[in-house]
Amino acid sequence: MSNAVVEDVLEAPDAEGQIVLMWRREQFGQLGFGQIDAHLLAESSADLGQARRLCRAGCPLDLAFRILA
Repeated sequence: MSNAVVEDVLEAPDAEGQIVLMWRREQFGQLGFGQIDAHLLAESSADLGQARRLCRAGCPLDLAFRILA
């Protein structure tokens, strides 16, 4: 997992989409993903519910990222 700084601006076509992306990034971050991984997952089609299930089952974050990405 990466440790570089991520810009706060996520790519979204409108303000509502921007809010959803920021929320997704926050949710992935709360699961333990680093800033960059949370950013990448938020912008992808990664299933947040699946991410929660993987983390709850004890899946290591690096493996969970590879599964979700």
